[in-house]
Amino acid sequence: MQALPRIQGRYYFAIFGLAAATLSYQILITRFFSVMLYYHFAFAAISLAMLGLTRGAMEVYGKPARYTPERVAVEFARHASWFAISGVGAMIAFLCVPLAVPADQVPVVLALATFAFVMPFTESGVCITLLLTRLPYRGGWLYAADLAGAALGCLGVIFGLLAVDPVSATLWIGAFAAAAGWIVVRNNGCIRTLRLSCAVAFTLAAAAAVHTGLDVSGKSHLGVFWAKGTEQTGTLFERWNTYSRVRVTPYGKTTPFGWGLARAPETKIEQNYLDIDADASTVITRYDGDLGKLSYLKDDVINAAYLVQPAAEIAVVGVGGGRDILSGLYFGAKNIRGIEINPAIFEVLTDKFANFSGHLDRVPGVSLVNAEARSSINHSKDRYDLVQISLIDTWAATAAGGLTLTENRLYTVEAWGDFYRALKPGGLLSISRWFDPDGHRAEFYRLVAIAASALQRKGVPAAELPRHVVALNVGNIVTVITRPDAFTDAAWLGARTRLQAQGFKILLGPDVGFDTVTSTLLSGKADAAFFASLPENIAPSTDDNPFFFYTARFGELVARPALALTNNNAAINMTLLLIVVALCACGIYIAVPFVGLARRMPLSALTPPVAYFSAIGMGFMLIEISQMQRLMVFLGHPVYGLSVVLFTILLFSGIGSATVGARAPRPGAVAARIAALLATLVAAGLLTPLLTDWARSEATDMRILLSVLLLAPPAFCMGMMFPLGLSIWRRHAELLPFFWSANGITSMFASVLGMALSIEFGIARTYALGVCFYVVCAAMIVASRHASSPDLIRRSIFFARLFRRGWMRGSSPRMTNTKGVITP
Repeated sequence: MQALPRIQGRYYFAIFGLAAATLSYQILITRFFSVMLYYHFAFAAISLAMLGLTRGAMEVYGKPARYTPERVAVEFARHASWFAISGVGAMIAFLCVPLAVPADQVPVVLALATFAFVMPFTESGVCITLLLTRLPYRGGWLYAADLAGAALGCLGVIFGLLAVDPVSATLWIGAFAAAAGWIVVRNNGCIRTLRLSCAVAFTLAAAAAVHTGLDVSGKSHLGVFWAKGTEQTGTLFERWNTYSRVRVTPYGKTTPFGWGLARAPETKIEQNYLDIDADASTVITRYDGDLGKLSYLKDDVINAAYLVQPAAEIAVVGVGGGRDILSGLYFGAKNIRGIEINPAIFEVLTDKFANFSGHLDRVPGVSLVNAEARSSINHSKDRYDLVQISLIDTWAATAAGGLTLTENRLYTVEAWGDFYRALKPGGLLSISRWFDPDGHRAEFYRLVAIAASALQRKGVPAAELPRHVVALNVGNIVTVITRPDAFTDAAWLGARTRLQAQGFKILLGPDVGFDTVTSTLLSGKADAAFFASLPENIAPSTDDNPFFFYTARFGELVARPALALTNNNAAINMTLLLIVVALCACGIYIAVPFVGLARRMPLSALTPPVAYFSAIGMGFMLIEISQMQRLMVFLGHPVYGLSVVLFTILLFSGIGSATVGARAPRPGAVAARIAALLATLVAAGLLTPLLTDWARSEATDMRILLSVLLLAPPAFCMGMMFPLGLSIWRRHAELLPFFWSANGITSMFASVLGMALSIEFGIARTYALGVCFYVVCAAMIVASRHASSPDLIRRSIFFARLFRRGWMRGSSPRMTNTKGVITP
């Protein structure tokens, strides 16, 4: 038996290192886009990465004379250096340009971002495609190294941002990528490329070291000069992590800040301004222990629950600058538990500005914890008189997924069930949101819809629902207060008197109605037909469809484009735009080459591999996104979407890839792998909601273990599919870069489509669609057997080469005999 050609170990290191750098850079882009543009732009980072990787693959496909097996090392090193140079250059330019983004200029901004950030991913795409398609095939080991490197990259950027600022991280990533190129080319003999790699690696490493030192020492350095069209000046403190950038600026001694004040404060107080991703904001109040200075808090409608009934034990979800903690102290709460998910905000309150805010974490009866609210409440035995959630909407994109905000998970039927279980008998859940009776009622309606559904799950009869819900309004704020135990007539009479005396407008109560929509919602008669009849989608959000903020239907945006101008629904409009862009890219990078090839080689030979690699791209991404969405809350922190979910999927996919050998697999072995894949995907889809519900109160380490057990088997099997396809269709060596590009561009399409489908139809159905695409993979393997005769193979290879030569010259190649007949 002929020995298989050997691949030098440096190539495994090269693809591992470049994949790590590429994914880390992609995650950094999500953070920069969220801060400098708006959170919904961050999701475009996935699409930009996939588009760039596809362009790189097509460059290799279109220039076979340049990208020969003999030039792999030289071209890899050169493009790795240009990945580093273009990546750092795009980021620096993006930092320094004052980008203002009016709604009608969104396409222009997206085009500029695409031009700037697709370039580095294109360079990376060339490098990865070269190693996967131009080196001797040794099974799935190279692809395994690619996936393992990506897994390391997602962990590296999480811990890296805890130590360095994102600009320094970008410089270190560039230096690492250039160093990988240097390792590959150092024994090749190409002095020019070797010098380029050395120069780029050492220059960026030196710049990264200097910039990191400046950041650690607190001295001036390169940072965000403009964000959302506003110059970033007067910064007192700044901290980045994988899902937000927190900044503190002076607010001065002014009239106290309030969300929905029934009366204008007459005093002044010193405050600082805290913003998240240069958008969502709150204040840090100077507190010296004198509660008398905080009397204005009783006039804010977000604190109306304290007037409904006294609360001694309270839980505040989203501590922010500590304003709700001060409210609890002012109203006499004995024990206050503040739950803050963002470690940067937690650092602001308990360390950097602890003296300014009065060391709230040391006040008797106050305890502050850095945790996700639902996870913390589920795992605690404490019970409360009040759980307060006031305007929690950071509009910050997590690195785990630009549109999947952690706050969405607070506004679901299941979440409210968790909060109800944490209440003492007679306890209240108070949630405040934005409201405009003339233009923006959707959030209010959806809160009432969630309350009705959650209370009915709690056992409240439909006829009794109005006795469990109170809604109050001042200005553009509405506070919805729900109580699992019904208000008695006497209790409501006293509460109503106090609320009206304070100047709060009562929208809902046991004896107060608002309109026909809320009346229907609180009658228990709101069915699917009722929700479908309304102009906006106000159906109660659930853990399977947790997109509370998005009330516009995709179809409505076409008929009424003005809906896309609101903060909430602009993200849906962006998703639609990205879907159109992704479809156009699929046409350019799949349909156009496919049509050209179909004229010159049999469809029976061409269609199965193209459909197979496209289906892998769709299926893998749909399953990855849906599992990330489902497990993020279960694990208790958004960063786990990267550190557990994405890392596990990539790592075990790489392990599965390594099990595929270089020789063509036997039909029985192929059938066994496909059967294992489909079985594990179906099992994971069915078990995920069951296990996450059963184990939601388990310790964090147990939930991580269960998540890994859910993810590992299907990820292992999914990882086998790409190298398996390479083994089956290895005879089409000339077309392998095209197959790789089809996989990449469909991954781009699926990353956007998956989010749209989750919003419109739910996460479970999105996952099911991903499984269906793997069924398509199985069907394509079966179909390929009917197109594998020796004569057909020879003709396919000939026509592929013929097309390539003509495509390079920009014309349609035709080889004719003397009679003018096309010949093979």
